[in-house]
Parts: sequence; structure tokens; C-alpha cells
Amino acid sequence: MLNKFAEELKAARLKSDITLEQIAAKTRIDLKFLEAIENGNFHFLPELYVKAFLREYFNIVGLDEQISFKKFDAAKKGKQYDELGNTEDDQKKIKPEKEEPKIKQQPTPPSIPAYEMREAAGQPAERSSKIDKKNMMIAAIAGGVVIIFLIIYFVFIKGSSEIVVAEKPYSEVQQDNSQRFTQEAPTRQTTDSTFAASSDSLSLVLETNDTSWVRFLLDGSRTEEFTLLPHATKEIKTLKNYQIIVGNSAAVQFNLNNKNLNFTGNKHEVKYISVDSSGLKYLTTPLNF
Repeated sequence: MLNKFAEELKAARLKSDITLEQIAAKTRIDLKFLEAIENGNFHFLPELYVKAFLREYFNIVGLDEQISFKKFDAAKKGKQYDELGNTEDDQKKIKPEKEEPKIKQQPTPPSIPAYEMREAAGQPAERSSKIDKKNMMIAAIAGGVVIIFLIIYFVFIKGSSEIVVAEKPYSEVQQDNSQRFTQEAPTRQTTDSTFAASSDSLSLVLETNDTSWVRFLLDGSRTEEFTLLPHATKEIKTLKNYQIIVGNSAAVQFNLNNKNLNFTGNKHEVKYISVDSSGLKYLTTPLNF
């Protein structure tokens, strides 16, 4: 059903005379995600992001968002959803109206206790008692499993402070983390002896005008990595020095202890730099950490 739903999306796009490249340019959704959607693959990201991409797709190609999402939810369950809002199960329930012959209602016979019915059918009362005991044992086992699960949850899971999964916001997922680094030719080295770093701490502040990815090696022992959105500010402190890989280097500026380092780069280009109390140095050998 998901493949059929994907074919309907593609047909609507072709009818609107819109290409996948045009949708990618308008929505900033990576082209490979759009291709996966039209191929019936809706598991490339968590459903939260997939639905966000679908909403953009529906609006671009002119599909009704509410009906399209109902079709998507029905397709995930392997069901067909029609324009009237009925799934296959609902359609099976719809039958042609036919006038039923009226049947004279007979008086309801008095109810007979269950044990009398069992005895009348030749079933001993002891067998019913065994069935009731078996059902009670099953219910007791199920209850025990639930109690054990709750104990494990509250003791080992809920009490833990470790974050097991942290999903990024939708705007960060739109940025393709598959940028390929290009090796940089030797470039100029900038130093400034006027930087007055304290004897035990350096403060490096990053400011961005576009989305960028940055990875740090602090004092040669600790690594940190960030995806920064446009107009973001991030402060990183260390004792002696930083080694830095900067993706989309044109989007980032560095300030060391309130002094601008005059860092320069090109759009979508990767830069490798080193920063200490003496200033900023451009590295000709790619960093790997």
C-alpha cells in the first residue's frame, strides 16, 4: 500500500509539472529524501521528520494535506483510503439497503444459569471450575510480568540521567550531513600577539550567518562537535589550544577572548585551523580526530 501511495504522490507531481529538483530548491529538503518518498521508502528517518517532509511535498504539488495524511496512515496499515474518508474495513461494512421482512418478535425465554446449561449439555461442573482456575493463573502470570516491567522501568530506566536518544530539530535534519571535504591548498597564516589570554583559560566564541558544522579537539584530549544554525552563537572554553574542522567555512566567525580572529573561508568549503593564545593558524594538513 505504501508503494501505491508513493505512486499517487509522483502522479500528482507530474500532473503539476514540477520536478523533484524544484521541490528540493523550494523546501530545502535533500533530493535523496524526496526520491526515497516517491520510491515508497518512508523509513529513512523517524516518522516525525517524514511527515514534515510530506507536508511540504503535499503543499508544493497541490494535494489536500488532511486527506493525504489519512491516506498515508491507512497505507501504513496496509489499507486503502478513498476520497469519501472510508478505509477498506469501512467499505466492507457498507451494504446495499434492502428492506428486511418483519419477523414477529417472540417472547424471550427465561434465562438459565450457566451451570444448569453445562449440566444439561453433559458438561460436569468440575470442568468449568478447572477452566476458571486456568484463567486465573494466566491473569496472575500476566500481572506478574507487568509488575516486573514496572520495577525495571522505575529502577533502571526512569532513574537514569543518561539520554539514550536525542533527536535533532526538523530544521537541522534538512541540512545534509554528507558534505564531502575538499583538501585545502597552503594558505596564509595569521598571528596576532595582542591577544591577552589568561594563564589558565581561553574563551572562543563562534558566530554564524548560515548553517555550519564544527568539530573541536580541545587541548589534544577532548572532542566536541556541533551543527550550528544561522545567526547562532556558541562559546567554547579550554586551557591552552583548539584544533578545529570547520564545514561551510564562509558562514563562521571566531572571537578569542573578545578579539576577532579575522577568519575567512568559502561557502561549502572545509577549513582546518589551530587557535591558541597567540591567535589563529591555517593548517595545510587535514585534521583527523
